[in-house]
Amino acid sequence: MRRSLIASALTLIGVGSATNAAMATPEADPYAIVLKVLETHIIPHVTAFKTAAAKLPETIAHVCERGDKSSRTAAAKSFREAIESYAAIEFLRFGPLQQSGLREKLSFWPDPRGILPRQMRQLLTSPDAATADVAFIKKQSAALQGLPALEILLTDRNTPLAPGPESVTQCALAKSIAGAIADNAAAFDTAWTKDGGWKDKMLRPGSDNDTYKEPSEAASELVKALLVGFQLVADVQLKPRLDAKDKATGPYAASNLTQAHYTAFVTSLNQFYDTLGLELYLGDDQLWVKNWASGAWRAIRASDGLGGRVADASRSTSPTLREVFDKTTGLRKLVSRELATASHLTVGFNELDGD
Repeated sequence: MRRSLIASALTLIGVGSATNAAMATPEADPYAIVLKVLETHIIPHVTAFKTAAAKLPETIAHVCERGDKSSRTAAAKSFREAIESYAAIEFLRFGPLQQSGLREKLSFWPDPRGILPRQMRQLLTSPDAATADVAFIKKQSAALQGLPALEILLTDRNTPLAPGPESVTQCALAKSIAGAIADNAAAFDTAWTKDGGWKDKMLRPGSDNDTYKEPSEAASELVKALLVGFQLVADVQLKPRLDAKDKATGPYAASNLTQAHYTAFVTSLNQFYDTLGLELYLGDDQLWVKNWASGAWRAIRASDGLGGRVADASRSTSPTLREVFDKTTGLRKLVSRELATASHLTVGFNELDGD
């Protein structure tokens, strides 16, 4: 019965149906939109992050036990995979990522006041730090529990992670932070996928649902997440670097993963946009929206987020940061003014409005 329901819903959104594909302006089915996005994008990416984060404790422990090139390469690889898989779900600023400060615990960034470096220096001198475990680190501030905190220890050239008495404190903290990240990533996955979790909440709107009364409310939540993604790219990642006086370097610069983070973020955001399928509901007089959006996405994907061009980009020229910023903000306006309207999905304020 459930397979039949899912198949019917996916057919309504146009998956595997030549007849629907031929329709010029199909009517949006909010339930089908939500089901498709959950099944083919959100849940797979959430689970991928859990899987990547689960590798961190072991690879960090191996560096502290062996300290050889092989173990360091493996730790760097697992850290990169965790960064990239987190970037792919970072714009889902609703539901589980908002609960219990989970977003800040996983990635306390941006950090314009330098809270994390200051707290890390204090923690390294704590008498309890040398015997830290996951329970200990979870009692600390959110800033000390996530990927940026682990990056500080992984990139410390003065006291690198290694076997030996000089690195006991750094290793204890790195292993406990890696464990906390893995635990929180698993909790994030569970919050989405368990019976009665956020996936069920979005697929079972109604009078007894404390968040979504109608399917359209759940679908609108996804559109708002898309808008948040555009805003995070434009205002948080790109805008600080457009000012020549601003020395902002972007996330995970110490481990040379700013480009990897940006690419993973915009790739997932583009896939999320395509999966929502809002362009399906545009009229024949709105084809310009599709054409403009296609060109905008090419520029955004071609950028490395730092002012250069990724090697395998379809564009032959490097888009400037200003162009990428303008294209991203333009897409945000198109979605809120044209695509959301065409699909009859209303969008209100999001968590970044007013910041």
